[in-house]
Amino acid sequence: MTKSIPTKTLVSTSTISRLRTLIITSCTGKKLHNPTNQLTIEDFKDTERLRERTQSLLEFSCPSGQMYTGLQHLRLMEGVDILRSRFGREVVDVKIISAAYGLIPEDKVIVPYTVTFNSMKNDEISSWANFIGIHKDFQEAVIGYDLVFVLLGDKYIRALNLPIETNPKQTFIFLASNKSRNLVVLGDANFELLTFSNADASRFGCALVGLKGQLLKLIATEIRQEPNLLSEIYNNPKILENLLNNQPQQLELPLGISVATAKKSNIKNKKPKRAIADLDEFLNLPRAVNTHLTMKYFIPEWDDKVDIGYNFLLDESSLNRNAYRDDVYAHEIYSQPNYDGILVSKVVVDKIKNKRADIEKLGGIRNFVRFPGEIMGDCGAFGYIKLEAPPYNTVEILDYYEKLKFDYGVSIDHLIVGPFAEPGVREKRYDLTLQNAEEFISKHQKIGYTFTPIGVAQGWDPETYADAVKKLVEMGYDYIAIGGVARTPTIEILEILKEVYQHLTPKTRLHLFGVGRIDALPYFRHLGVTSFDSASPLRKAWFDAVENYHTLSGKAYAAVRIPFVDKQSPRIKHLLLEGYERETLRQLEQEALKAIREYDKGNISLDESLEKLLAYDELLELPRDGKVTPTAKARRLRQHTQLYRELLEVKPWQECECKICKDYGVETAIFRGNDRNRRRGFHNTYVFFQRFQEFLNTENHLENDNFDRTGESI
Repeated sequence: MTKSIPTKTLVSTSTISRLRTLIITSCTGKKLHNPTNQLTIEDFKDTERLRERTQSLLEFSCPSGQMYTGLQHLRLMEGVDILRSRFGREVVDVKIISAAYGLIPEDKVIVPYTVTFNSMKNDEISSWANFIGIHKDFQEAVIGYDLVFVLLGDKYIRALNLPIETNPKQTFIFLASNKSRNLVVLGDANFELLTFSNADASRFGCALVGLKGQLLKLIATEIRQEPNLLSEIYNNPKILENLLNNQPQQLELPLGISVATAKKSNIKNKKPKRAIADLDEFLNLPRAVNTHLTMKYFIPEWDDKVDIGYNFLLDESSLNRNAYRDDVYAHEIYSQPNYDGILVSKVVVDKIKNKRADIEKLGGIRNFVRFPGEIMGDCGAFGYIKLEAPPYNTVEILDYYEKLKFDYGVSIDHLIVGPFAEPGVREKRYDLTLQNAEEFISKHQKIGYTFTPIGVAQGWDPETYADAVKKLVEMGYDYIAIGGVARTPTIEILEILKEVYQHLTPKTRLHLFGVGRIDALPYFRHLGVTSFDSASPLRKAWFDAVENYHTLSGKAYAAVRIPFVDKQSPRIKHLLLEGYERETLRQLEQEALKAIREYDKGNISLDESLEKLLAYDELLELPRDGKVTPTAKARRLRQHTQLYRELLEVKPWQECECKICKDYGVETAIFRGNDRNRRRGFHNTYVFFQRFQEFLNTENHLENDNFDRTGESI
């Protein structure tokens, strides 16, 4: 699979900083701007027409490095930033093969277009690539570079029309698909070809369309930790096989915990040690019979609203504000909701006095949450988990769903988790859940309720879950939910789904309660999951201490903590008890706020801003036992210095296209009170939904255009 011609003289580690590196990547269909009148291939055939059409699109112009927002490009550029931060910007160059503009540098200003090699036949690719001069430009572009990374799909590699002239002192590394093997031919250069398939994409926790960018980022991360690795790769690119094969798979598990699960890779057929399970077995199963059904994301409703008129500079709420009446949901801020539906639990409704009456008075749940999409109701089994039996009866719940005008209503279930999964207890809850489901659908059909019934499956192992699903299908349910798995490791959920999916029919929809793990979606989708709910992206904005500002690339940052002095948080109370003057703390607080805002505007340097932020932040250490030691303070200072520097260097809020970041800017990246933290949660939900949509689009694209029946890229 790998081709190598080691013919050049070895480079010493002292020359690392002089190794000029070029990265060649491709354009992406997803772009920063998406106007309806984008340039077409016909525009590029006529110089005068191209000039006129470009003028009409100037408002959407930007450098090519910013224009492309596909997954490969975003992750690749993260890797480039890592390399530049270590060796200097001048050492690493990026050039992009555009099916419209040809081979272009990342700083070339372009406008949106719709041309792609992926939609062309082989002879069309050769003809068009020759017309825009890709072979000649590529030949000239690589001159003077020591190390060249080429990250291209097979159709873009075909456009290069290899071979080209090279010299023995150059090293080329191609990251490509298996279909590209016969297309990569070079002259005298030392080169390495690493090919990947859909199984490798699963291993690295990334859709295949973004895998090459993800791998470049991984390589860059390793180089940052071991700078000599760059020269080692130059001298012997074969070491990349071991480097990549030794990367663990990261699957997001509940409560923000990650576990590395090693899985076999197709790279050289090397088989790393299996830590939990070989995840290939799930994707190698036949696809579930219901995968033609649309996959949807529901967000739980917990009154997550913000004051739309909040004054961030003065930290004051809107004048005469009535939180119940005036505060708004995320879907009222964005032009399009960042979720397909909302899940409302009865126990949440019941916790607030008169909430149900208010819902009925307004004409139903949709009017209450002011949401145009689908709304699902459940009982909220977590709220009565300790009771011997649920506090509701079937007729009561059926009437509740109907009167409040839910689109979907879930049968009454009883959780089988923790101490309630012990023998003797679990069987009773299992039988009760199925009995409730049978009564639920029977009465639903007999009386003629208008909402869609959903039957819940509970269990304590894959076999009991599968048996429950089988019974629910036999009862007549077309929509089934898997409950009790919100805190279950991903691998165990997959084992459950592996058994469950055998009982699904082409019209069965399958919901996962409380599980929204972006990296696990390919597996869930493959095994028949058609919907899920999760508030994790939202609530991580204030519950996650480190990764609470999310980005489309998958990278998460730590928002800067600047707590209110006058709102008596535990940390502030502790400082006052320790003898700090309130006015001194207030001054540090205001200087920190001013510093991050001035840095955002470009008026002060990063180091100046960081100094002011840390002057306040270093006082805020407060362990759970209340005992602050010099060691704990020093540890916090080191950690937060690194985290805040990483955030400030990138300024991700300036690049984000979501309305929260555009309207509130740097305030979104400040950890301070509900109106900032919850807005950041709205931003995180936007990011999650965009990544979810990208997954769905990628899946459809791969299914319809780029994949044969073996899952290999065509």
